[in-house]
Amino acid sequence: MSTPTTNLEAKMTEPKGGDSNPFNDPLGRSRREVELRKLIPNMMTGGAFCCGLASIYFALKYNPNAPAGLPFSPIPGWSPEKHLATAIALIGMSFLLDGFDGRMARMLKVTSRFGEKFDSIADFVSFGVAPAFILFKWRLFEAEEFGYGVSVIYSMCAAIRLARFTVQAKKKNAAAPVSRFFSGLPAPAAAFVVLIPVMLSLSQIVGLRFGVDWTHPWLLWSVVAYTLLVAGLMVSTIPMASVKHVKISRRLLPVLMVGVGLIAACMIKDTWLTLSVLAAIYVLSLPLSMYRAKQLSAA
Repeated sequence: MSTPTTNLEAKMTEPKGGDSNPFNDPLGRSRREVELRKLIPNMMTGGAFCCGLASIYFALKYNPNAPAGLPFSPIPGWSPEKHLATAIALIGMSFLLDGFDGRMARMLKVTSRFGEKFDSIADFVSFGVAPAFILFKWRLFEAEEFGYGVSVIYSMCAAIRLARFTVQAKKKNAAAPVSRFFSGLPAPAAAFVVLIPVMLSLSQIVGLRFGVDWTHPWLLWSVVAYTLLVAGLMVSTIPMASVKHVKISRRLLPVLMVGVGLIAACMIKDTWLTLSVLAAIYVLSLPLSMYRAKQLSAA
């Protein structure tokens, strides 16, 4: 004769969620299986993270006077400039992946807190650590410990900038209107802005026509001051225009298309000079962003 089961015993023996297998959902599908579409945004973020690490690797390989065979000696057959160009190109690849992973997650409706944190870590490596390594290996090493300190300050400001952005995004009300401005210089843009001197040194036009001596002592301290300025812009609260929220009139679309074509032609002619000019235009639009933000706040 069976003993009647009490309510307490029933609660203790009843499986949570109505299923004895924790890896099964209510429809009987195994939780060990994940839809591939849910992994696509994180795979893109992982690719951006790997690009940042690879950029650091090629920056470490930039040793013009190092003999072959030593750790982080130049790759045989590669010029010193090719190591720098590859390191910056990998930051550009990370920039593209970073621009699409969030949009892909929202389009597929698979946004998650894990993805947000993973994205911040990838951004820090690609836009906070990698540019600091490139600058240090290119010129800041000449200032020894002081140059190392400047590189650390830049990376620290990038970390603070990304942490603040993550907190602000978490507190933002979903029903609130989307802001047209960033608070401070975004880390991805700052990576290209701070690397303008390095990209100009790789430019064929600047090197051939202007004959800039990139080993001159004044350049070192100019780069030090410039790096600290960009780091300060990252942690500032100065409004910077968000390009993805810029709207233009339909009548200007033909002009825009012609402009895109001209930029593409310039990229083919001299990639590094074109990227330097675009980065400079963005950061020099700061006064206009401040004026426009003041107008909108007063309206």
